[in-house]
Amino acid sequence: MQSKIKDVHVVGSRQIAAGFLLGLSAMMSTSAHAEVRALLVGVSRFNSPIIPDLEGPANDLLAMETLVRKEGATDVTVLRDDSVTRTTVETALHAMGLRSRPGDWILLYYSGHGAQAEAKLKGTRDGDQDQFLPLAGFDPDNQDPERFIVDKDFYDWLARYVAPEVQILMIADTCHSGTLHRSIDPRSYRFTPRLALRAVSSSLQLVSRPGPKFPAVLDYKTGDSTHPAESLEREDLPNLIYIAAAQDEELAQETPMPTEEGPSRGLLTYAFEEGLSKHGPDGKTLLADLDADGSVSAAEMSIYVDGQVRALTGQRQRPRTSYISGREATRLFATPNIAVAPPTPAPIPAIFAQDRRAKAMLSSPSATWKVTQSAQDADFVLDYATGALVRRSGDVVAQEVTSTARLLGVLDKWSALESLRPMINEARAQLAVSPQREGSRYAAGATVKVRLESTAGLKAGAYATVFNIASDGTIQRLFPVDPSDGSGQILPDGALSLIEAQVIEPFGVDHVVAVVSESDQTGFRALLQTLDGQRGFGKLVEPIKAILAESPGSASISIAEIYTGN
Repeated sequence: MQSKIKDVHVVGSRQIAAGFLLGLSAMMSTSAHAEVRALLVGVSRFNSPIIPDLEGPANDLLAMETLVRKEGATDVTVLRDDSVTRTTVETALHAMGLRSRPGDWILLYYSGHGAQAEAKLKGTRDGDQDQFLPLAGFDPDNQDPERFIVDKDFYDWLARYVAPEVQILMIADTCHSGTLHRSIDPRSYRFTPRLALRAVSSSLQLVSRPGPKFPAVLDYKTGDSTHPAESLEREDLPNLIYIAAAQDEELAQETPMPTEEGPSRGLLTYAFEEGLSKHGPDGKTLLADLDADGSVSAAEMSIYVDGQVRALTGQRQRPRTSYISGREATRLFATPNIAVAPPTPAPIPAIFAQDRRAKAMLSSPSATWKVTQSAQDADFVLDYATGALVRRSGDVVAQEVTSTARLLGVLDKWSALESLRPMINEARAQLAVSPQREGSRYAAGATVKVRLESTAGLKAGAYATVFNIASDGTIQRLFPVDPSDGSGQILPDGALSLIEAQVIEPFGVDHVVAVVSESDQTGFRALLQTLDGQRGFGKLVEPIKAILAESPGSASISIAEIYTGN
């Protein structure tokens, strides 16, 4: 793809609100005994012929418990599988609310299947569907209220049992609804949707369930006010930050993680944990601390998990974060000096090919991959007869992969992408693909556009270097290239048009990479120029990390994916 248009014009911003930096350390000043408390709930085994078991929730619970205890939490309740019922969850949350004091944080976490049912009361802001969690033993034909929890129940319990002065972070790594907006290639697909009872959701109605079991912690009926849970149109809780795994029209998924023999995990949980437990290129700043100020705000976590989950799922899933206006920079309970594990080496990609003719190609002495005996265990499946390489996301990522050299180029690209993925920071500059929705596949002849959008939070005079990596690993410089590009400076709160091109063969996945910093990147651009038109993205990884490490919080990277093919 060749660049056709480069100009700058003002667009809307998505900046992190500055100056609203109230965190747990600040909250400590209002309460000498502020604590982090956690109620962690997960269901992997559903004991049902119609609800498939999941592998990820058990691993998610272990990871989240480890994380919150590192954050200093000692009040941690874990409910799993058969121990998860309406009563046990409500009772645990009520007890935790009674123990909590002003300034405390409560983390309410759930990992498992979600489902939909027809709402009895339609026309409200909640829509015409009830979102609910089917628990172990749920039977749609013989319903036991102990075996399901509706989203409205969580709202009622939080409003009733948790005082407004206690901060709540609720994370739901589950589906409520949604679909795959890009078709999958069945030759390789290792993702498992966390959506149950999809075939019957349009006709399913839930039986009546009991109201709250315990009295409210406060008397909401003084004066003219009413308890929030008793309102027909429930207002957003001012003390709640809510992170959902996916948009309403998408599927939340689990898959083995991109580590050597990585266990199956929910993608949102993995990204959240990674952001609060691993350091960036400077070795000091947490990955989710996008402005490197020593804390992680609600807005930073929202931006971080959004970029990570999109990258991990091939743009198939986008988390959704909700909170009332003004809470954007509320600090979460992240501990900046948390003990982190040493960096792990990049995983070796596993590849599978059923065709025996591929044996010589895969057994090359220069191989940077390992051969697996099953497509289910592979990161990539090579269809030798057609030359198509299919990634575990269900996408043909490259065509005409007919030699070891071509395979090396493609896998070098994907290994480099995985090395840079945890460092994606789109708080101040983000690549955007249009005109179709993000993650869509562009057919032959379709027009695709790419632009770099900057926010008002970007420092004036920042420099950007943008390049494309084709599906076969070939690098193409995009900006700055022409004399009119000058030294590659971009303006705050603007949009830089980079690509407007028609899709042609070979199809696959292109990646556009934007590196933004306050320095002019002269050395990096010189190296990039020597690689222009060649394969070798891996040679750029360490120089990019060096730019990010030099200016944590101001230097950033954004990566956009362009899917092509019929």
